[in-house]
Amino acid sequence: MSTVDDIPLDNILDRYDQRQKLYNDFMSRQVTLLQEFIKENGPPVYSIQGRVKERDSVRRKLLAMDPAPTRLDDVADIVGIRIVTYFESEVDRIADIIQREFKINSTHMVDRGEALDPERFGYLSRHYSVSMLDNRLELIEYKRFKGIRAEVQVRSLLQHAWAEIQVQMGYDSQETFPKERRREFSRIAGLLELADEQYNEIKTFLKPFEETTLSPASDLPLDSDTLGDVIRSNRIVTELDDKLSNLLSVPVVPNENFLNELVENLAYLGIETVAALENELKKRKKSILSIGTQILDRESETHYASLWEGISILFVCYSLAAVSGRVDQILEFLQKTPMGKEIKKDEEFPDIGDEIGHW
Repeated sequence: MSTVDDIPLDNILDRYDQRQKLYNDFMSRQVTLLQEFIKENGPPVYSIQGRVKERDSVRRKLLAMDPAPTRLDDVADIVGIRIVTYFESEVDRIADIIQREFKINSTHMVDRGEALDPERFGYLSRHYSVSMLDNRLELIEYKRFKGIRAEVQVRSLLQHAWAEIQVQMGYDSQETFPKERRREFSRIAGLLELADEQYNEIKTFLKPFEETTLSPASDLPLDSDTLGDVIRSNRIVTELDDKLSNLLSVPVVPNENFLNELVENLAYLGIETVAALENELKKRKKSILSIGTQILDRESETHYASLWEGISILFVCYSLAAVSGRVDQILEFLQKTPMGKEIKKDEEFPDIGDEIGHW
């Protein structure tokens, strides 16, 4: 029987067999949490993927480890998660989320300014050994994950491409790569590193333009068709619609009549073009969510099967009402617009006029 430091290897692998389903559940939960955290506070990412080491891979890892392991938990990367960002500069933002939302058991940090040495083989990425925060482990759905770790790797898309090419070529270490080609291969790595840096600089340069540039159709008048395009393509609308629907745990669904009412509401408030609406969305993002949260909270006894797609734009109208000189008149007009498909409703829309000044 094979042994690792006089401990039967099969005993450690038996422990893996017993916990394999738990590892898979843990991996799925961590991927879901990371997706939620990054969607809420991070940049868009290329991919978030998880995997659990196969039994044979765990066995090879146990035999190769020095010093020899005495238990399965000595293998820190049985659960692995890889986050691939579009730009190297976004790795820092993902790192901040990981360090805030997980317990870091050990961290391998690589200086962003560290250049690839010509003799260094491979491309840089960051690795974190993480487990769940203690307060999260107190929740009943997470208690069973106590003591389980995952290795989270964060790298840019170009770093990821380089690493995948290495694997495909079968050379993943300096020692196995022919010496006469090593420098040539390292030069390619340096070019990719330079490309990452240049993309970062271009992205930084373009950021002010992204914040002020409107969509190609921004000068079009608002009607049900152009408003539908805004609802489907504008990131602020889709993000706020998702957050508002999550408050009631219901989906957002399209409704043509609701679009027509929104166009009428916006026109009543002087918003008649796509450009004007997009500008108001940018200026009022925080107040839209605040107003929507208050109204939906006051509607908590109303049972909705869904909310209409573009619900956040209705709350743009409420935000505009808050700064108008015709508050009561506008509120009376707006409160005639339904917010979604109801299962039942036993009372009138609540009077929110008293609180409009707080918005």
